[in-house]
Amino acid sequence: MDNFLLLKLNRTVWVSLLEQRKIIEAISYFESYQNSLMMIKAENELKDKISNEITYSQNVFLGQMVLIAQEYFDNEDYANAAICYTAILKYEQNNIDNLRDYITCLDKLKQYDLELGLFEHIKTIGDNDIESYKLLSEIFAKNDDIEHAVEYYEKYLSLKGEGNIAAHEYNQLGCYYNLLYTNKSAKYTDIIKSLENFEKAAQMEPYTRLFHKNATIMATKANALFKCRKHWDALLQIDKMTNDDKYDYSAFCLRSGDFDEWHKYFDSRFEKEHNRTQYPKISKPKWDGVKDLSKSTLLVYHEQGFGDTFLMWGYMPRLVKLAKHVIFVVQDPIYELLKDNDFGVEVLPAKLANLNKLKFDYHIPSMSIPIALKLNRDNISVGEGYIKPNPALVKTFKDKYFNNNKFKIGISFMGSLSGNLTRNIAIENFLPLDKLDNIEIYSLTKGVDDSQFDCFKKNKVINIAKDFNNFADTAAAMANLDVVLTSDNCILNLAGALGLKTLGLFNWHYEFRWFDLTGDNVVWLTSVKPFVNDQINNWSYSINNAIKYIENMRK
Repeated sequence: MDNFLLLKLNRTVWVSLLEQRKIIEAISYFESYQNSLMMIKAENELKDKISNEITYSQNVFLGQMVLIAQEYFDNEDYANAAICYTAILKYEQNNIDNLRDYITCLDKLKQYDLELGLFEHIKTIGDNDIESYKLLSEIFAKNDDIEHAVEYYEKYLSLKGEGNIAAHEYNQLGCYYNLLYTNKSAKYTDIIKSLENFEKAAQMEPYTRLFHKNATIMATKANALFKCRKHWDALLQIDKMTNDDKYDYSAFCLRSGDFDEWHKYFDSRFEKEHNRTQYPKISKPKWDGVKDLSKSTLLVYHEQGFGDTFLMWGYMPRLVKLAKHVIFVVQDPIYELLKDNDFGVEVLPAKLANLNKLKFDYHIPSMSIPIALKLNRDNISVGEGYIKPNPALVKTFKDKYFNNNKFKIGISFMGSLSGNLTRNIAIENFLPLDKLDNIEIYSLTKGVDDSQFDCFKKNKVINIAKDFNNFADTAAAMANLDVVLTSDNCILNLAGALGLKTLGLFNWHYEFRWFDLTGDNVVWLTSVKPFVNDQINNWSYSINNAIKYIENMRK
């Protein structure tokens, strides 16, 4: 038998292996077969025959591998499909359909760097391949490279043309711009671009809940309350509000001064699908603000943050007039501060409060107190000075840190060490304080190393927060200050509750509860004066204005 024929018969081996879906073995045998052909190609009398066999066998191999790869791909077996496409790519590198599917496989296998490499190749062979730009944007988004995700998705939409863009595609671009603003840029222009795309989507499909909801989120961030109201009205008409929607709507209503609607929907925070407010299961009835409490004990249970508890404590004088007895279960670090109070309220730390044994008739989540009392702008204020620090502790801190004749400024620049792009402030923004004369600066922020204050040269920052074991310590130390300069965190609420002169620093887009920051106080707390950024994250604006206020205080 002809030796060349004997060699060609080896083709049946890898063809059979492919038929059995023994892909790796088939690839290995095929490559070995090709190498064998190439090695004997130099023989002149067989050169043409061998060249023909090399071409033919490659075509057979590629044809079978493409079919098998597509089979795996359609069945979402991306691992085996990727093996096939890897083998195909050695011989066929310009089929964009295959390359796109290969990229999808790599994406499922989280091989993002390889995806990007393939896209660079696609750009060299088909610069205006529309779907490739869409896939590329998705990959960058998964890599948290939102800037490039936006760039390539805009390229994708540009190539499609305005008349061919679907509502969900405008919505996707709006989501990318929101991520760009939230995680990267903090630029107002990105808020507006996000909002514009959500509005386009909502205009194209006016009965799609998601598009209107997204528009409300960005309109709120843009302080465009009129647009926000328009999309909330559309959501209410569609009547497909989730519990998350209802909570967000209640927040918008408070932010825009609609107290009745805030009252109506705010309790949906306990029924949210995402980030539900935690509250214990209590068998006793919840107080609705209507039931007579003159012969009953009311249990108030804390929720959310420390600042919320300091704020809600301001309503205790009203509750003790309505109820025979009031019990307030607070977060453990707050207990020492509030346990001895002038209101006759029984205060318990959460760790020791056994709700199954505790005797009470009704309960209420702390943040629901304004709802039950049907409070509005005219009577929602808790005033100031309703929390009293321990005099002995006040003196202890005075003797240790404050026994001087300097003007004493307390600063608090973050409420969470994990970071908050809209409320936390980098310490470098407080450097204008370093130019003031005859002052002492005290840091009230827990968990901060002294080295962070090395940027101050003239007025060293004294890190007294290192001595705070609980909020009784914090309040006692703060009582020695002349003024508190703070971002929107629990220190702001505590300072206001203590009745200290407090200068609150607020970003251009601020938290929903501060429904009016245009006056001399924040309404809820009368001793807190607001200073609001003129632009997103432009803290120099609010801080410089606050420092001018401090200078006038000292005259």
